Amino acid sequence: MDRKNNNLLKPLKDIVGTNVDITESQSSKTKKEQNSFCEIVKSWDKTWQRGNTLFLETGIDLGDYDAAYYKMIESLFLLLYGSKAEIIFWWVYERYSEDGEIAVLVTEEGKEYNLKTPLQLYRFIKKLK
Repeated sequence: MDRKNNNLLKPLKDIVGTNVDITESQSSKTKKEQNSFCEIVKSWDKTWQRGNTLFLETGIDLGDYDAAYYKMIESLFLLLYGSKAEIIFWWVYERYSEDGEIAVLVTEEGKEYNLKTPLQLYRFIKKLK
């Protein structure tokens, strides 16, 4: 933790009588990553669905308008997750069948996964090697 910017360290030093070092646990960092991932994917998905609904209901296509934003999000996910990002793209853009059902993800080994939530998607991505 940055000692210069932490207002807790001096009072703790006064109480304990020695310098105190506070570090964030790995589980806390993992939880923050998980929460950020889920919030970003949820917002991305909501925006994608909103654009599709607008097109279906009014014929207004925001594809060209939104393309730069989607490209930016995709690039960042590729940077963070490499080729695993393709699964995230599938989840946002293609997980629904034409009848509105959530498609099952089938791996190369033939295992099936029903990823209904961003949290399930995150956990699946993290398990991949």
